Amino acid sequence: MRVALCSDTYHPIADGVSRHLVDFKAELERRGHKVRVYTVFSTNDGVFGLPSYRFPLYKEYRVGIPVYELYRDMQRFQPDIVHIHTPFVLGTMGYRFARKRGIPTVGTYHTDFVNMNGTLNFPFIKSLLNIGFQYNMHLYSKLDAVVTPSKSTEKFLYSYIGKTVTIPVGIDLSKFRFNENKEDFYLFLGRLTRDKGIVEFLKVSSMLKGRKFKIAGTGPMRPLVEKWVERNRNVEYLGYISEEEKIDLLSRAKLLVVPSRAETFGVVYVEAMASGTPVLGSQESREIGILQDGFNGWFVKFGDEESIARKIEEIDKLDMKGIIRNAYASSREYSIERTADELEVLYGELIESKGKG
Repeated sequence: MRVALCSDTYHPIADGVSRHLVDFKAELERRGHKVRVYTVFSTNDGVFGLPSYRFPLYKEYRVGIPVYELYRDMQRFQPDIVHIHTPFVLGTMGYRFARKRGIPTVGTYHTDFVNMNGTLNFPFIKSLLNIGFQYNMHLYSKLDAVVTPSKSTEKFLYSYIGKTVTIPVGIDLSKFRFNENKEDFYLFLGRLTRDKGIVEFLKVSSMLKGRKFKIAGTGPMRPLVEKWVERNRNVEYLGYISEEEKIDLLSRAKLLVVPSRAETFGVVYVEAMASGTPVLGSQESREIGILQDGFNGWFVKFGDEESIARKIEEIDKLDMKGIIRNAYASSREYSIERTADELEVLYGELIESKGKG
């Protein structure tokens, strides 16, 4: 098959969608498929990058500038299927190209716009996010298939789109290093936004002065994190880290603490568990299905730093060996190979259906 992947986020942006797409592209190519990524960065062969500018509200991301060359490139590539991973410039252009040529289109719903109002400190942010969500639903309702990464997301989207198919966001698990001998620090890894729980993580670091905390990632709340670190010696801010640094951190951390309320899947949860690192997530992420309380991780209420601090104190008293092994075993369910298997079947069915039509 010839597969076009359209996404407004891709390497080197360090988010779950971009990491998944890098792994997914590599796995499809390993199986003999031809893959081309359409995004805002042109990093290597097999990637077409639109001209772009920094998104003023979130400078780590870029906004593509529509140019006709993308359509010419897609025409030269001649995809059998177009898979959209974001609904904005790249997703819209990919859909329009496919619609005119009768090519089947798939869209994966990755971003929880509804619960992202704490991501950016900007007037009318709720209204802007609502517009983004409504446009996402408008575009995805026209696609031949919509993929959700978890049953909870499928349930949420049903009233907007109708039938969807749940396929987990696969990870290349072979990259991660399982380690039972943990160091004594607690790790936050992800976007520095309120909806990810970074504010509560910082407050907990002040409540538990005798423990070490590390933060890796970047985002709109970076200035707050940097000021906090200046006043609290038990917190270390690592900034943007490379893939190898991330793998090393996850293998050494005693616990990954990401009490987020805006997860459709939770790629970093799986990455941590593949390293043998249990996860402390929020109750809002319970229905995703990755974490099981007391088995491979724990749940706390989003926005409640006191419950996070109490839970960390409880975890400190536990023998973690069994939970570490449970976390590792649980991660095996979310391999990139499994995701590719399921999407290959879906792609084949859609291509065959369009051919008969």
